[in-house]
Amino acid sequence: MLLTSASEIPSGDYIFQRKWDGVRMLSFVARGRVTLQNRRLNLRTEHYPELAVLADALSATAAILDGEVVVLREGGRTSFPAILRREGATNPQAARRLRESLPVHYMVFDMLELDGCSITHLPLEVRSAMLSERLAQHVGIVHIVESCTDGPALYKDTKLTGAEGIVAKAKGSRYLIGQRTFAWQKIKHKLREEFIVVGYTLRAGQVNSLLVATEAEGGGYNLCGRVGSGLTNEHIKLLTQELPRLSLPCAPEGFPRGAIAVQPVLLADVEFMEWTETLKIRAPVIKGFAPRIKAYGR
Repeated sequence: MLLTSASEIPSGDYIFQRKWDGVRMLSFVARGRVTLQNRRLNLRTEHYPELAVLADALSATAAILDGEVVVLREGGRTSFPAILRREGATNPQAARRLRESLPVHYMVFDMLELDGCSITHLPLEVRSAMLSERLAQHVGIVHIVESCTDGPALYKDTKLTGAEGIVAKAKGSRYLIGQRTFAWQKIKHKLREEFIVVGYTLRAGQVNSLLVATEAEGGGYNLCGRVGSGLTNEHIKLLTQELPRLSLPCAPEGFPRGAIAVQPVLLADVEFMEWTETLKIRAPVIKGFAPRIKAYGR
């Protein structure tokens, strides 16, 4: 069952949940074994070996659960780039290494089957009650997603805590496998992060856009996109004067054609809609700049 995007919190009989920014994951538990499939129904059991504990947290001989696998950072915020690194592990050895540096949590929000019987036809509230009865809450890395009836309050709280947004689910809704429906809606916040400026492009002799990146583990950078929106005339004038002085003699391998690479001494404060699955930022807007302290060795 897939979410429909909405720009406003719906009114009426809904329950509301925090939207966790991770990878959607079905878990099949049977005879003490756990099998994982992502939204594309690709097997992911070996990618997340720590989720084998799900079998011990569940009081049932068999069940199918739906939820989100996330990597949590300081303060309970999720990291979408981090979970994509786990999702992209190419072999069990890589998955085990990443398990140490990027441990995951499984945020469970629905149950599709219990003890061999489908329950997708049952109302949302009934499925939720069955989930709470059979899955131990907040045990280790397995958690049941909490629900409330005050959507505006949850929306405000998730914005303050840096969450992705909220989900509104119609009371009484059935679980419609593989379907996108207005019974489940997502209302997302815009995201905001600081990125390293690693390059720029020119138009008519002036800075036209900036190439921004995150720092990669082990050195180097992950290019996240090109940002031009939000640059004021003052920004453009100053960047056109200063960035050429920071230009590198050779661009790194794989650098976009026509872009000029610079020393990574500037941070850009960027607001954007979301991360894509290729770790690019969507609809970015520059909000400001700051010196990159690490680059100056302070």
